[in-house]
Amino acid sequence: MKPTPFIARLNWTAGFAGAALVQGLFPRTFADGTSWGRNAGWQREITIWNIGLLTTIARLRRPGADIDRALTGGFCVLSALFGLNHLTAALRSPHSWANWLGAGANAAGLGLGVVALATPDVRTIDNREDP
Repeated sequence: MKPTPFIARLNWTAGFAGAALVQGLFPRTFADGTSWGRNAGWQREITIWNIGLLTTIARLRRPGADIDRALTGGFCVLSALFGLNHLTAALRSPHSWANWLGAGANAAGLGLGVVALATPDVRTIDNREDP
């Protein structure tokens, strides 16, 4: 039997969930088994990426999902978590300008996303029936 896109998506989703759990809960154990070694910041980024993908997949799979809103919701999760990771690093090392930049850029993205999600979709408003 050949795999279908549905089966492929299920496999990737399971992989993303597994990677998030392993990197999030057992980063040192996993890192010790690689040639790359441990880097807590990057390992958190991998966990964050997988959580963001899982959020996006879940939002896209809801019945009647609006693709733009689903993607925006997933991107908000990514920006919030990436921003916190960068902000934590920046506070620990105040001269790390790239972490401050990452924290600020993700805060801006999160702000945009939250406002966008709170705003009614113009396409929906234009298509409603007049009373």
